[in-house]
Amino acid sequence: MATQAERRAATRTKLITTARAYFAKNGYEETHTNTILKMTNLSRGAMYHHFKDKRALFEAVFIAVSKEAIDHAVLGGRQASSPIEGLISACTAWLQVARKPDIAPILLDQGPQVLGWERARDLEEASSLSLMKQSLEKAVAANEVTVPSIDLAARLLNALLAEAALIDFHGKTKTATSEQETLIRQFIEGLRSTG
Repeated sequence: MATQAERRAATRTKLITTARAYFAKNGYEETHTNTILKMTNLSRGAMYHHFKDKRALFEAVFIAVSKEAIDHAVLGGRQASSPIEGLISACTAWLQVARKPDIAPILLDQGPQVLGWERARDLEEASSLSLMKQSLEKAVAANEVTVPSIDLAARLLNALLAEAALIDFHGKTKTATSEQETLIRQFIEGLRSTG
């Protein structure tokens, strides 16, 4: 028999999973809490026990989607032969997963709009940016990369990845996946130590 904590966790997961599908498909504005409650067969009280409002539910979805993308990136970089190759592999793995139709709209488009640029950036700071800094620190420690500021380099790499993913998401300018990944590799290779 499930404990109270397990039931609460299951309810929270059910709400996040269902909301994620609707936010990705219909967008934040067109997703109504009544729809989520109907699809989960939960009461409004159950939802408000976990989330104070729809925006708080969206933030939980954003965090879950971000974690999924980052976990994929970490796996992508784990098997690399060196820290710089790990950084390149992690970046291209993140870009691959960020293109998915249930991730891109939430992570790249709706997140900054719904949460506000500052809150979305704070969440990024705690997750992807800290991992980017760690990857750069490893590459610097291995004398593979030289940068005047790890923090700035991490922010620029994050911006590069976000822009590449946004190009795909909005589809105004078509670039092949292989072209994007080649450019990311070239950009990171440009950070290589010369001495």
